[in-house]
Order: sequence, then structure tokens, then C-alpha cells
Amino acid sequence: MAKTDLLAIASPGSRALKNAKYERYCRLRASAQPRIPAYREAGWGTSDGENAYSNACRLERRPGVRQRIEYLSHQAEELIAEKRRRIEEQLWAIHEADIGDFFERYDKEVTDKNGNIETDEKGAVLRQACERPKLLADLSPEKAKLIEDVSVDNKGRLIPRLYSKLAANKELRAFLNLSAKSEAPNVTKLSDAELIAQLAQQAKELGIEIDLNYSFAEPKKTDE
Repeated sequence: MAKTDLLAIASPGSRALKNAKYERYCRLRASAQPRIPAYREAGWGTSDGENAYSNACRLERRPGVRQRIEYLSHQAEELIAEKRRRIEEQLWAIHEADIGDFFERYDKEVTDKNGNIETDEKGAVLRQACERPKLLADLSPEKAKLIEDVSVDNKGRLIPRLYSKLAANKELRAFLNLSAKSEAPNVTKLSDAELIAQLAQQAKELGIEIDLNYSFAEPKKTDE
């Protein structure tokens, strides 16, 4: 396929913008930065709040800018989702790991205290079933990742110690938000002054004027 054909089928916004400030602004917006701080950090730091917001809105209407922001946002979401998927898979693998998969059964000849091989009445060699750890080289990469440490026994064999199932369970519950208690919205935790200041800032970013003060309706007086 020719190079021109590849460019023709490229996703909208997949190529970096030639204007460095525009590209910086798009990356900041894709990382969830509000318009005003993103506009200032991209290189237009001298603008006041109202001008910064309106200029940022105009900038996002420019050809290619909106597509670039959407593309970068989508890429970031996919990357985060992939990382979360891999972390969750590994935690589940640790949680469900079976220690028996790391050992193997073998038959050992029975010997007396002098080291002589014992036989039965028919002269057949007596054997007993035993277990030993599998060689690390014989484990699949997926199984080997579940081993946190190894120790050496008195026969020189490597004994695997798996990652803690209890720790994996705790991490999974936190990861999946299974133990979280429902909390009231943050706005209910704000003082009157903080709430009014927050509303005023949002109004400023939106370029609208609102009149906020600390005067609240007084209770009606009852006839005495």
C-alpha cells in the first residue's frame, strides 16, 4: 500500500498538530484539564479568565483541533482500560492460583535403614508415592509469574512461595470498589462560602454573570 493511501485512511486527529501550542492544548484537554488552565498552560498565560475561556472555545472550533482532542482522549481511555484489564487479570490469577500446579508426583524406591532396596514377597521392588516441586524451567510463564519467592530445602530443591491470596483479595475488592461505602456528593460537604465561591468560578468560566451573596430568605414572622 502506498504512503498516500495510508495517510488517507488515518483516523481523524491521529496526527500531531504542526502548531506546538495547539498540540499542547489538545493534550492538556485530553487529560481532562478545564479550558482556562489548559489555554494558559499551552502558552497563552497572560489572558484573563473570560478571554481565556472564549479564546479556548474558538480554538476548539478550528479544523483539526476538536478531532485531535477526541482522538487523544480516546487513546488515553483505551490505554487506561487495557492497564486495568491486565492488573485485574493478574490479581485474579493470584487469587485463584492452585499450589498443586507447582508440584509433581513421582514414585520412589523404598529402602531400609541401611539403604537397601526393599521388595515384596514376589521380589518386586517396593515403591512409595512422593511429591516434589516442579523445575522452574518447566513452568509456563503464566505460572512462573505467580511465584513471589523461592526457598531451598535440605535436598537443594527450590520450593516456590506464591503471592498472598489474602492480599490479592484485598486488592481486588479495592480495585473493583466492592467495599466502598456510598458517600454524599461533595457539594454537601462545602460551607456556604465555599459553595458560593465554586458557583461564582463556574459562572466566570462559562462567561455568564450571576449575583451571589450571603443573604438567605428569613423565616416568615408569625402573628403574635
